[in-house]
Amino acid sequence: MPERDRRRVMRLDVLLQRGGGGREPYFVHLLNLRLLGVRIAHLEPWPAGVVCAVELPPALGALRLPGRVVWTRLGAAEDVSEGDRRSRYESGVEFTSLTSEQQDTLALALATFRAAQAGLGDGAVPTDAQPPGAQGPSP
Repeated sequence: MPERDRRRVMRLDVLLQRGGGGREPYFVHLLNLRLLGVRIAHLEPWPAGVVCAVELPPALGALRLPGRVVWTRLGAAEDVSEGDRRSRYESGVEFTSLTSEQQDTLALALATFRAAQAGLGDGAVPTDAQPPGAQGPSP
């Protein structure tokens, strides 16, 4: 992701549940936040159906939300150094079994996220858009 675009997205952690039941933390970029889920960018493909927890940063209420990966697709490659490119993937994560308190806090986080995007101008990513080529519900 070019340096200019990196500043336009928020960073957060996603804990993926793999194999033996433990959750592994992954550092991702938040591309899209909705009441139903998130669209994120990360460095390796994730299989659909994997259970996870999305940890919103303090700026969005420091909230941990249970979810599952709905889709993953190969996104654009990014330059990591001169002559070295790395693939970037995007995934949609659907929130599951949210409590009413989590839903209320998420609604506040969404308002904060949208306000931050509005401050970015024309380059902001819309919060309700599904990426081209994605299949299934749009988190």
